[in-house]
Amino acid sequence: MAETRMAENIDANMGSMLIGVIVSAVLLGISLVQTFYYYINYPKDPWYLRSLVAVTAVFDMVHLGMISHTVYHYLISNYNNPRSLELLVWSVLMEALFTGVTGALVQCFYLTRVWLLSNKSIFLTVFILLIVLANAGLGTVWVVLSMQLETYDELLTISPITISINALSAAADVLIAASLCIMLHRARTGFKRSDSMINRLMLFVVNTGVLTSCCAVASLISLIASPLTLVYASFYFCIGRLYTNSFLATLNARRTLTGKVDDVSHMLVSIPPTLLNTHHSGGQKKSQANISIRIDTTHERDANNVMHISHRGHSKLDMDGSDDDLTQVHDGPPRSMHAKDREPLDFQSTYVV
Repeated sequence: MAETRMAENIDANMGSMLIGVIVSAVLLGISLVQTFYYYINYPKDPWYLRSLVAVTAVFDMVHLGMISHTVYHYLISNYNNPRSLELLVWSVLMEALFTGVTGALVQCFYLTRVWLLSNKSIFLTVFILLIVLANAGLGTVWVVLSMQLETYDELLTISPITISINALSAAADVLIAASLCIMLHRARTGFKRSDSMINRLMLFVVNTGVLTSCCAVASLISLIASPLTLVYASFYFCIGRLYTNSFLATLNARRTLTGKVDDVSHMLVSIPPTLLNTHHSGGQKKSQANISIRIDTTHERDANNVMHISHRGHSKLDMDGSDDDLTQVHDGPPRSMHAKDREPLDFQSTYVV
């Protein structure tokens, strides 16, 4: 039986699909572990957030089932049948729909943080949202058109749409990560504790967005460099799992970032109010932000006062052997501290959604 184009380069075609399925299965296992951890540790999260976690987990499992069916169809059911490799199977087309929906849901979740951190900037939020919706729309169009085709050669006729989908996906990820990092950088207060929190959040934002962006870019490059093969499938099959894992990592990292057990500030990953511009907010939210700023300021000022008094105590001890000042430092706070300056440090851990 004469070999077809797909059979002649089976490593780059079916081999790429097989690699994508294996990596996707590993990533699904990680996402399921993260899902279990989320439901155990964050039972107080709002219902819609818990539902979103469940939807992404179900979509991941359905997607893995479809791509597994694809590989089984070509390599087992039609073993040693080169002609079957040229024909499209429904599962390899429908899986793109679940990948697109999962990516759109996760990007919209990140977009809510952009909306809140940008003081509800309509222009920035709508601009990124249009890219996300355009990507989801093109993905749906691709599925509808591809279901009417029969061979992989015919699938090449809609390659421009395939390239556009990967390009828009990468663009949305980069814009979201860049916007969050820029806004966090501008929110620096000059105080060590707040700036350390900002640095951790910036690093976390980059880490959660870099994998999906790199995977989308790798898929895009594969499509352009090798349009007659399925090398891009190794990357495209994994994009949905990476979105889900980055989303779950964002939710599960809240306790690590803040040290709080019952943290329900799900949208901003527990970004403290000192990082938010609250000039336009109501009196209550503004009061919370001022409290945090005042306590941070007082904390650093009092630390300097203690160091200053300690220095005076050592000087006096060297001159006349008296330890009165040193005793004052150990017995209580400096005299310059008022009652309001000695509020519990727990107020510094106040976070808002």
